[in-house]
Amino acid sequence: METLELKNDLLRMVAETNDPLILKQLIALFATLKSEGDWWDLLNEDDKQKIEQGQIAKEKGDLFSNEAVRIQAQAILQN
Repeated sequence: METLELKNDLLRMVAETNDPLILKQLIALFATLKSEGDWWDLLNEDDKQKIEQGQIAKEKGDLFSNEAVRIQAQAILQN
């Protein structure tokens, strides 16, 4: 696929999405790849707090594995 086709496909996908999270992630990815800045600076304060809370929970060991969450979700769905 040529560069022009890649750009057109990307532009089409961006134009078709209304999901702000996807758009923010794309902006962060481009900024990181182009070394225009730290992705952390592109996050809003709420997202930064959530990441920091996750880091604290990890340090305390208050986390569940993906498998444990899947098992619990599956049990809930079966009831």
